[in-house]
Amino acid sequence: MGAHSGLFGGTIPAMAHNFSIFSYLDYRHYLADLFSSLKEADAKFSYRAFARMAGSSSPNFLQLIRSRKLNISSSAVTKLGKAVGLTAPELAYFETIVAFDHAKTHEEKERHFQRMLTARHQVSVKELEKAQYEYYADWYMPVVRELITRNDYPNDPAWIAERIVPQISASKARKAIESLEALSLIRWDEASSRWVQVDRVVRTPSEVLSVAVTKHTKKVFALGEESIERFAPSERDLRGVTVGVSREGYQELKERMERYWKEILAFAATQKEVDQVYQINLQLFPMSREESNDK
Repeated sequence: MGAHSGLFGGTIPAMAHNFSIFSYLDYRHYLADLFSSLKEADAKFSYRAFARMAGSSSPNFLQLIRSRKLNISSSAVTKLGKAVGLTAPELAYFETIVAFDHAKTHEEKERHFQRMLTARHQVSVKELEKAQYEYYADWYMPVVRELITRNDYPNDPAWIAERIVPQISASKARKAIESLEALSLIRWDEASSRWVQVDRVVRTPSEVLSVAVTKHTKKVFALGEESIERFAPSERDLRGVTVGVSREGYQELKERMERYWKEILAFAATQKEVDQVYQINLQLFPMSREESNDK
């Protein structure tokens, strides 16, 4: 980008080419880095000047945005994008990451996030990040990871697809295997000629994680409901209890569930052979509201 006439009457310094807007999922981080880049190009560049670029009269416009005390408006997005010379695709992506941040429902976030992934894919930005999203968002990914390491796995994705309940396509199973390998969650062991699990944590940006985990949780809870009709009582165990507790009691329940969860994971780690894959859901949520203090 070259120099551009500023909305504040001066000239906006040329942007440093050390980052792309397509590498951002959080527009607030992008704005912070954008300001730093402009400041680096011109030491006299100020927060007030940045605010004027966005059509704001508030000198602490950027500070309010970064602290999440203010959301950027659509008009400010357009003015700021044009002021720094964003191309049409870049401006469209800017608008999308803003809409993602401001979305009120998971459905809205998911829709904008898919648009973000599409735009990022078109400019070849971080394919690994897309695989990370798919690992959390696609409910069957952890199931594939368990089944692929069975001793009797014939190295055929269709074999896995047929055993997953509800059944998925062989192409989805194959893609899942590719993603798991890309994330280094499985690897091919030449000595044993079989896939083995790699004990590794998938580190995913919080913006990705919030969308993917919500999608995953909704799906596995729905599968739990469907299991009532899908399996005989002897093949499943679904139970729940409604209790009244104090705020302190709630914290203790959370701690007990956390300890139990760790016990389950430790027990699962001792299993040498996998015959079947199970989903375990622990749920703790309020079914009443606290009494309002507004009298």
